[in-house]
Amino acid sequence: MRSRCSSLHRTLLSNTFSRRILQRRMRSLKYGSSIKPMALARLKSVAGVIIPDTALCNAAVELLESGSPGFLCTHCLRTYIFGSLAVRGLGRSVVDEEAAFCGAVLHDLGLVPPYRRDNRFEVDGADAARQFCSKHQVPPERADLVWKAIALHTSPGIATRLADEIALVHLGAGLELFGLGLNKIKMPPQVVEEVFEKYPRMNFKAEFRNLLVQHCRNNPAAQVLNWTDDVARTAGCTLRGQPIPTASQLMSAAPYTE
Repeated sequence: MRSRCSSLHRTLLSNTFSRRILQRRMRSLKYGSSIKPMALARLKSVAGVIIPDTALCNAAVELLESGSPGFLCTHCLRTYIFGSLAVRGLGRSVVDEEAAFCGAVLHDLGLVPPYRRDNRFEVDGADAARQFCSKHQVPPERADLVWKAIALHTSPGIATRLADEIALVHLGAGLELFGLGLNKIKMPPQVVEEVFEKYPRMNFKAEFRNLLVQHCRNNPAAQVLNWTDDVARTAGCTLRGQPIPTASQLMSAAPYTE
C-alpha cells in the first residue's frame, strides 16, 4: 500500500521538479525560526508575491496568531504564497486580494480550540472568518467570498470552478499540504526553498497530522463522508463504539432492498 501511495505521489509532481535537490536544500534550513508570524507577514513580498499590507489583512494575521500554534500560522501564510503562485501559473488573476489573503490566513481556524464547533473544521473556520469580517465591517458579499474560500478549500473539482479568490485558497492548501499542482505550475525548487525559508515548516507534517487526529477524536461524527475519515480510522477514532464507516459501508447499510 505504501509503495502504491508513493508511486501516486511521484506522478503528481512535475518531471522538472527536482525532489532530491529540494529535499537536500530543505534539510539545510533551520525550521526553528524565532521570527513570529506577524513579523513574517509584514514582509513586502515572498517569491515574487506581494503581501497585502492593509488593516484588515494585518488583523487577520493577528487573529490567526492569537489562537494558533506557530507551525499552523506559517502554514497558512505559505498557503497564500503558494496559492498566489498557482493562480498566476494557471493564467488566472485575483481581483480581491484582501479576501484571498484573509481566506488563506484564516482557512484552518476550525482546527483550533477557540473556534471548534460541531461541524467539519472547514465550516467552523469559515463561520469564524465570517464573524471576523463582520466585526471589521467587511461588506456581506466580500465576507461571503471569504466564507466560501475557507469552506471549500478541501473540495477538489469544485473550488477551482469558482472565483479566483476561492481557487487560490484551495490550490495553495493542496500544494502546501500534498504537493498537488507542482506538475502544472512547474515551480522551481529555489522558489519553494525561499517560501520555506521565509515561512518555516516547523516540523509541519507531524504537527499537522497530530492536529488532525486531535480534531477527529474531538468530533468523530463530522469525519463521516469527509476527506479526514481516513485520518480518523488510521488513528483508531470511533463513533458510537464503531470505526468511522466508509462510503461503501454506508451504502451497503442503507435500509433498502436494492
